[in-house]
Amino acid sequence: DLTRVRLLGGPLKHAQDLDAQYLLELEPDRMMAGYRLRAGLEPKAQGYDGWDAVDGRQLTGHIAGHYLSAVSLMYAATGDKRFKDRADYLVSEMKVVQDKQGDGYLGALQGSRPGAQRNPTGETRPEDLIDGKELFQRLSKGEIRSGGFDLNGMWSPWYTLHKTYAGLRDAYRFTGNKTALDVEIKFAAWAEKILAPLVDEQIQRMLNTEFGGMNEVLIDLYGDTGDKRWLDLSYKFEHRSFIEPLERHVDNLNSKHGNTQIPKLIGSGDRFGFTGTANDIMAAGFFWDRVVQHHSFTTGGHGKDEYFHEADKLDAVKDGRTCETCNVYNMLKLSRRLFEFAPDARYRSEERRVGKECRSRW
Repeated sequence: DLTRVRLLGGPLKHAQDLDAQYLLELEPDRMMAGYRLRAGLEPKAQGYDGWDAVDGRQLTGHIAGHYLSAVSLMYAATGDKRFKDRADYLVSEMKVVQDKQGDGYLGALQGSRPGAQRNPTGETRPEDLIDGKELFQRLSKGEIRSGGFDLNGMWSPWYTLHKTYAGLRDAYRFTGNKTALDVEIKFAAWAEKILAPLVDEQIQRMLNTEFGGMNEVLIDLYGDTGDKRWLDLSYKFEHRSFIEPLERHVDNLNSKHGNTQIPKLIGSGDRFGFTGTANDIMAAGFFWDRVVQHHSFTTGGHGKDEYFHEADKLDAVKDGRTCETCNVYNMLKLSRRLFEFAPDARYRSEERRVGKECRSRW
């Protein structure tokens, strides 16, 4: 268990100290600005910019989720109460926002109307922006405009919300914050209500847009609560057109966006751990083998610009945009999960190989 291990020195301790310093320099109130705005509350600080910008078609809100996971894990790894205080504060702020929303929703997203225009700086015009909560309600009524990274005018919205779900899960698991679990349950109930009116064909069309590890967090919520409704809800995020060929041992990775696909299989592996469903481990295991043995460079990374290419023909795509960190992180996560089920040395050797490459780059 992470709480039973302490780094005492060397390069890993140095890296941990730098990470801790960075986490303490960030400001939770800035991360919560978009959440408060969407709920009709006055922000306590100016929001961060970039992908977490509060105005425009961004991934607004995902930084708070990532950060909540980070400080929760850092607390478990160090025992430093400052990180638990950060986690507790963020959870309390999320609860305030969720209570104000009134229906369990907890997001900071905005989207754009169909045919929205952009101003000369490339930003969506303010009059064309719509609150993400409204766009999810339209989704619930069967309005589904879904592409690789766009769902109803929102940029990978389930992917973004997944980070908040995961942060709440980690705050509960690694700091013992029971309010985090309560907030996560209400948030999951909101998702359950949004998806309930949709038939299977509509759900599958929705899943053509990147949705992160939504299946994984719902399976983990089942594990944390024992409530089967969350296991059932996890199947709403089962992207069958991608998963079922893997169950049949068909390599369908060519031209697929890597970091969109890997979390789907992490979820499959996670569900196998709770249910023992054979198809889940068949898909996850076959996917891992194909990526590692047929789609990876000697460094352990894979893909170009996060995309898979033709198996065993990687020379033509090697350049400075391979081995994307998001892909590497998720493959390491999948490797660890599979090793738990089958302690085969190949999973650990792959983790060491990729980890060594990442350390040399960083």
